[in-house]
Amino acid sequence: MRICYFADGESVHTVRWCRHFASLGHEVHLISFKKTSIQNVTTHFIDAGNIEVKGGNWKVLLKFREVKSLLKKIKPDIFHSHYATSYGITGALCSYHPYVITALGSDVLISPQESFLYRLLLKYTFSKADWITAMADHMRKKMLQLGADTSKTDTIIFGIDTSIFNLNGRNLPTDRFIITSTRNLEPVYNIPHLIEAVAKIKEQIPGLVLNLIGTGTLQSDLDILIKRKSLSNIVKFFGKVPQNELATTLKKSHLFISVSLSDGNNISLNEAMACGALCIATDIPANQQWIKDGENGFLIPVNNILELADKILTAYKHYNELSAKFIPLNEMIISEKADWNKNMKRVEGKYIELLKTKVY
Repeated sequence: MRICYFADGESVHTVRWCRHFASLGHEVHLISFKKTSIQNVTTHFIDAGNIEVKGGNWKVLLKFREVKSLLKKIKPDIFHSHYATSYGITGALCSYHPYVITALGSDVLISPQESFLYRLLLKYTFSKADWITAMADHMRKKMLQLGADTSKTDTIIFGIDTSIFNLNGRNLPTDRFIITSTRNLEPVYNIPHLIEAVAKIKEQIPGLVLNLIGTGTLQSDLDILIKRKSLSNIVKFFGKVPQNELATTLKKSHLFISVSLSDGNNISLNEAMACGALCIATDIPANQQWIKDGENGFLIPVNNILELADKILTAYKHYNELSAKFIPLNEMIISEKADWNKNMKRVEGKYIELLKTKVY
């Protein structure tokens, strides 16, 4: 099968999908507005200028003719856009079938709420798709409200590679208490909230360490905040790291904290659960599908720094008791719902189904 993805070449999600389906023996192409290179994948770069993480990239829509021209040359069996707005809308303008769209979060949870034009464009885009996937049920509901056809829309949880993210080799240091965040340094992930909470309890936890894994536009602002809160000797920036290194860090972490304001599925949370880190996350739909407060982790109100600080202290003081309760439950949940290979097999099956019924 020849599959052409249309997505951000720098996104870890894009790389995972491309590599996975190439490893299964499919011929994989990637068209992207970001110049990239992925092993065993044929990449095609379209220069649309600077792409802003915060959105407003309407100019990419003007590139649909170049995308359409590439599609005529590639002749893929499946054309699949990741991100419903920029890539999804541009892909829809190409009128190529079978056409698949995968939403990733802000494209359906935030952008349409802020713009009537986005709502109109997404309604059009969904009407051109043969299959639409969401990373979580709350995203699927939003997509249906935006005009997606119920019969063509499914929830496909990406999941994680359980051969990498698991409890094997979990090894906690005895002289430190390590908190890790693996969210990017962008406004939606609310990292300043986490830093403020850590500052409030730093004197009460000996050997406290905060790992910040990820990159983003708030790096310099966070540096300033950390210095102002006298946390420079506690906080460590990692930048972007490979999955193996990410898993190793999580296996050495006592806590994983995600204070995101909005999320699609929160794969970062799945990775931490699988590696045995106790999880504290904001009480939003993306996290509610994985964490039951007090049963296998803690949920905290958005922007409640005092509540977050209190939960960190609770986890520290009752760590062994909570670990014995939370970790086995999380291991079971990941196995049942978040296994990447199981979930991607379902995607491959749908690709084959779309090809068999192709009448375009």
